Amino acid sequence: MNWSFTRCRSVRIALVLIAICVVPFAASRLASPWRCVSIHTTDRLPEPQDATPGQQLRVASYNIAHGRGLVDSNWDGGSSVERLRRLDEIADLLREMDADIVILNEVDFESSWSHSVNQARYLAEHAGYPYWVEQRNYDFRILTWTWRFGNAVLSRHPVSEADVIPLPGFAAWETILAGKKRGVDCEITVRGQPVRVIGAHLSHRSESLRVNSARVLSEIVSSSRIPAIVAGDMNSTPSGFPRSITTTDGANAMDTLDACGWFRRSPAQVTNDEVGFTFHSARPRSIIDWILIPRRWDFLRYEVLASGLSDHRPIIADVSPATD
Repeated sequence: MNWSFTRCRSVRIALVLIAICVVPFAASRLASPWRCVSIHTTDRLPEPQDATPGQQLRVASYNIAHGRGLVDSNWDGGSSVERLRRLDEIADLLREMDADIVILNEVDFESSWSHSVNQARYLAEHAGYPYWVEQRNYDFRILTWTWRFGNAVLSRHPVSEADVIPLPGFAAWETILAGKKRGVDCEITVRGQPVRVIGAHLSHRSESLRVNSARVLSEIVSSSRIPAIVAGDMNSTPSGFPRSITTTDGANAMDTLDACGWFRRSPAQVTNDEVGFTFHSARPRSIIDWILIPRRWDFLRYEVLASGLSDHRPIIADVSPATD
């Protein structure tokens, strides 16, 4: 037997296998920054609305859990038919909520486990939102499997700008190889008035990461020239609320956002009412999803909806902007 020939053939086979695995992965990671955030519109746009200062605004926030429903694994969310049926139900729920702006977390952008559906586009089109923003947190491909998901903002009003907020990551190697939790920063013109809308999904890994992320958000809002709304899955509960936790030095992400003095939240006071809890939707035990509005604005209505389409419950708020 010609061992030299056998070794050469083995090396060639190994190199081919490595190329098959590595090339798609490397290409996906190199392309990731260019796909990180994008603004989209439907073909039929609504007529521009006149400026009406002080008119109330309805905002909603919902972690849709990749459309997998109440199962724990993203791979166990059902067939493509079952996933689309669930997305249709989420779209119907969004229509019923009738919000001007919806912040979505854990949205898939053609990920393999959700059968390569762009969930942001699907929900925008089926729930009747002419404008939407896609922002990817994780974006990579291995062989024929794609992992691409993050935050989205659906809007009935024009989105003029959108950018990524680079929140602190868990580890440098993870950020390089896969991505990390980030936020999306949008400027939306609502009835002639600009509003800054920030969608965020803070890390589930540690309160320390969440505190550092809250500091980033506070700094952005403190320097904003226009009113800013921050909403999403904060994975944090204020001190005194059920299941609240702190870092070793007593810091808490929601406390950090409260302390900056730029926001108002609901509920403002400690509550043990499970009706107002947002997680887990099947066994409510805490509030980790929040809508934060400018401190001079008012909550006219705030509600947590009892839905089992995700492990999070959606929240909705009618807010009144300052008129002067």
